[in-house]
Amino acid sequence: MDGSVFLVSEKVITLFLVLFIGIIARKFNIIDEAATKKLSAFLLNVTQPLMIITSFQMDFDSEKLKNGLFIVILSVSIHIFTAIAAFFIYKPVKNGEKRKVYEMGTIFCNCAFLGYPVLKVVFGDELGIFYGAFYTMFFNIFIWTYGVVLITRKDKEPVGADDPVRPLNKHKLPVAKIFLNAGMISSVIGIIIFVFGIKLPGILYDSTKLVGDMTFPLSMIIIGSLISNIKLKDMFLSLRNYYYIFIKLIFMPLLTATICYILKLPTLLIYMGTVMTALPSAANVAIFAETYGADSKAGAINVGLSTLLSIGTIPLAMYFLSNVLKV
Repeated sequence: MDGSVFLVSEKVITLFLVLFIGIIARKFNIIDEAATKKLSAFLLNVTQPLMIITSFQMDFDSEKLKNGLFIVILSVSIHIFTAIAAFFIYKPVKNGEKRKVYEMGTIFCNCAFLGYPVLKVVFGDELGIFYGAFYTMFFNIFIWTYGVVLITRKDKEPVGADDPVRPLNKHKLPVAKIFLNAGMISSVIGIIIFVFGIKLPGILYDSTKLVGDMTFPLSMIIIGSLISNIKLKDMFLSLRNYYYIFIKLIFMPLLTATICYILKLPTLLIYMGTVMTALPSAANVAIFAETYGADSKAGAINVGLSTLLSIGTIPLAMYFLSNVLKV
């Protein structure tokens, strides 16, 4: 397990090095705000959907299928529980734009980009990818339904220091965007491919996977671009940021581990639930905020800071499982 902890930390450091490239590119005006928005749209509508589809191209036996179905149930339970908990935890936050970014960042972990490398370290190359695909099934559906609803939600927020709280204009539910978007469509296609054992032709698979694999570096470059204009004091000197980090990276993973342990779930599910909730905020938090006009600065700070600090908190969660709960 010690070697695994070291390898997990190494993967997180790799993420931040790629993110740093995005910061440099923005600082030298290689990419600007307009380019960042275009790259965000390209990622959400092209590279990520292709990554989702190719992630379902895997072989499995009946025992793996049984474990995979349990992982789907685990993923559904964790996402719904976290969504409810986050709503009440951040309810005191007055700024509605920041509040919904905090909620989304707590609910949605970086399971697609960082999750697979971490699971490969914990469970091995084949099983890590396999289990990760099952967990992200509901993640992909939930983020393109509840995630879109959440990030486009209009809350009550103060207009000025001396002004009373007043409701913003009602926002019409973007039904078409929720159910007719590239992420949702690719998730449905992926599930069909997985259930019926459909295999893409070699050339088609290679080309789609090649483009899909761009998602990881592209997402970090976009986050780096968003972070580049944020002052270091805004990221590291705000107590509110550390409150969010505590909830996201420490409280929720340890709570998940404890609940799973009390319920006497199989070791596989305890580790899956704990590791996935210990991951930093999904890159989509900042990308969605940028795409849908929410507080992209808060999203970038949450993703960047949680990614940086997860270097220590992911190993901490694994230590808690093996040395405190004795799993």
